[in-house]
Amino acid sequence: MQIIPHITQEIKDFIYHVGAETNADVVITEIGGTTGDIESQPFLEAARQVSLEQGRENTLFIHVTLVPFLRGSDEHKTKPTQHSVKELQGMGISPNIIVLRCDEPLEPEIFRKIAMFCNVKPDCVIENRTLPTLYEAPLMLEDEDFSSMSGGRWSRGSNRCSTG
Repeated sequence: MQIIPHITQEIKDFIYHVGAETNADVVITEIGGTTGDIESQPFLEAARQVSLEQGRENTLFIHVTLVPFLRGSDEHKTKPTQHSVKELQGMGISPNIIVLRCDEPLEPEIFRKIAMFCNVKPDCVIENRTLPTLYEAPLMLEDEDFSSMSGGRWSRGSNRCSTG
């Protein structure tokens, strides 16, 4: 037995089974861990293959990444995000939306910088601050117009958010 293709096929079969068993129009699959870790590689490869099989117009990759704040230099650091996106791109996965986890509010320049160096439009980069209560997160994401990305701001044909 080999990781690729045997384990990745099992992962894909599970994803497809969930969709077929529930007659779902959409299957959301979360791949946890850190990009580049060996543990997540078969799952990322399976997700890449599903995207290829289903077509990029039928798949959406959302990358949630930490943007740390360094108190010593009084600035947010974007390099970890740039690096993780580059790792994903090296595996054949290009995030469509990037969600920035942070404790402090981000400056507008951070969004522009990440959009530029991660190859997404600026309105496809959104902030997700740490909140006192987890249940506040959906409300904050809605304030960031996250749900409209599947309709108005998200353009299926181009696989990009639109600024119009």
